[in-house]
Amino acid sequence: MKNFNERICVVGGGPSGVAAAWFLQEKGYKDVTVLERLDRLGGKCNSPEYREKNFEMGAIMGVPNYHVTKELMKVAGVEADGPKLDRKFYDANTGEEMAGISKEEMPALKEQMKKMGELLATKYKGYTKPGHANIHPDLKETFYDFCMKNEIPLCMKVWINPYTAYGYGYFNLVPATYVLQYLDFETMDHFLKKELLTWKNGTQDIWEKLALKLNRHPRMCTKIDKVVRKDNKVYVYTNIGKEEYDKIIFTSPLQDLHLYADVTEDEEKLFSKIKYEDYKVLAATVENYPEISGYMPQNMIESRAGHIMVYYDRWVDCKDQIITSYVLGNPQEKVFEEDCKNLIVEDMETRGIKIKDIVMFKSWRYFPHVNCDELKHGWYEKVEGMQGNLGTYYGGEVMNFGDIEECVSYSKDLVNRFF
Repeated sequence: MKNFNERICVVGGGPSGVAAAWFLQEKGYKDVTVLERLDRLGGKCNSPEYREKNFEMGAIMGVPNYHVTKELMKVAGVEADGPKLDRKFYDANTGEEMAGISKEEMPALKEQMKKMGELLATKYKGYTKPGHANIHPDLKETFYDFCMKNEIPLCMKVWINPYTAYGYGYFNLVPATYVLQYLDFETMDHFLKKELLTWKNGTQDIWEKLALKLNRHPRMCTKIDKVVRKDNKVYVYTNIGKEEYDKIIFTSPLQDLHLYADVTEDEEKLFSKIKYEDYKVLAATVENYPEISGYMPQNMIESRAGHIMVYYDRWVDCKDQIITSYVLGNPQEKVFEEDCKNLIVEDMETRGIKIKDIVMFKSWRYFPHVNCDELKHGWYEKVEGMQGNLGTYYGGEVMNFGDIEECVSYSKDLVNRFF
């Protein structure tokens, strides 16, 4: 028997947290509190304003099959009214325009794409369900090995642009389940056809507007000092005092849980295995604006860490806007912020674009995930098996994937399963 008067705390005011609060409210729960440590909502949906136009420092776009996102947009009263997006491919060395796929490769690519679609619809059917527990063993291999095993190597040339360029790592390191959770076959088809959703006021606007539909607005600038779970209660100690709840949902980074919560041995062991990418976004005005957004495929490999993978010309034909550039750093190889900034300036000049003023430079801990070995040792099965213990539930990016749709889809599924 559900008790809709239970006091529920949701930690994190990004898409996962705000969506979880909304779905709980829709179910009939009356006492849901969202706690956010920043002074804004949206998490990696971060859309600052420059000269009355929003630019994107995090999430940029969606596609028409973002069904849960569109459901929440309708609730929030937000439409996909942003600019249409287009792009070209450029040689990283010369700056000259190039083909994304050569004419010689095209016939074989078409055959391999067809094969990929058939495999996903049959052998790997169900691969898009929220979460990564009990998945097909092949999906626990790297995406590179997955494609090589299924003899579809050219598919990587198609998948890499909306994947690696947007901060989600390299195909020789990332498990296939993550790649295909985000870029399922239908989503990839929308990307190829340039059928994209954007928002005039930015992705952040969705979650700010959705928050206004909650019975209780998320509380921002809230620092959690301690979480104690005992006697069938959850005690949350914040900068404004001690609070008591019946249940808690963590949508904030689980790898940080040990910093403030009374983590169990299993939580500490499992969440210490979470890895993330070092993704950097530089926002700048430029002296000579590009005509279109650009991918630089040659930079989407580990040895080119720090170089521009894509730059985003959001407001076409607007000569007074922000251009954003996206790179993966690599602290292990000593490619830090200053290196990335300098490489971005050099790469833009290769394209004939001179950076004038840097308006913002942000480093994200991006794409929380676990490696292939952890998948094979049942990481997700173990975490899902802990759901509900000590009145605690786990959501957020690592439980599904870091794009908008996968975050909110998992929140909806979590609420439907356990509340």
